[in-house]
Amino acid sequence: EVMRGIPFPNSNIIIDAQDRDPGAEPDPNDPTASVHPFAGTYGGWEAVENAAVALGEAANLIVLPGRTCANGKPVPLNEEIYQKGVAGLRQIAAETLKTAQSKNVDAMLDIADRLTTACATCHDVYRDKIVDGKPIGIEDRCTS
Repeated sequence: EVMRGIPFPNSNIIIDAQDRDPGAEPDPNDPTASVHPFAGTYGGWEAVENAAVALGEAANLIVLPGRTCANGKPVPLNEEIYQKGVAGLRQIAAETLKTAQSKNVDAMLDIADRLTTACATCHDVYRDKIVDGKPIGIEDRCTS
C-alpha cells in the first residue's frame, strides 16, 4: 500500500521530468495540461521537489517494523538487498531534490535513470520475476 500510494506516483512525476520541462508553460492544446502534476498551485519544479521529499519520507516509512507485504508476509527489513534498496531510495531522493531546486532539465534524464535503478534493487528481487513464463509477484517473493 505504501509503495503504490507514495513511491509509485511520485516516481512518475520525477520520470516525467526527464522529457517534459516542469517549468515550461502548459500546452493549451494538451487536454491533460490542467490536471498534470506540473500544473496548479504546487506544480512546476515544486512538484518535482515535493515528489523527491515524498520519496525520501517513503524510505522512512517502508522500514517501520511490523509492516507486511501485499501477501501478508513481513517486509524483509533485515535482508541486505532490501536495506541497499532503501539506502538507494534515500540517496536518489536527496539528489533529485537538489536537481529540482537547481531547475536543471538536462540533469533529470540521469536522475530518472538512477531512480529506476534504485527501485530495481528491490523490484528485481522481490517483484518483477518471471518463472516458466509466468510472473512471480510480491506474494511469492516478499519474505523475511
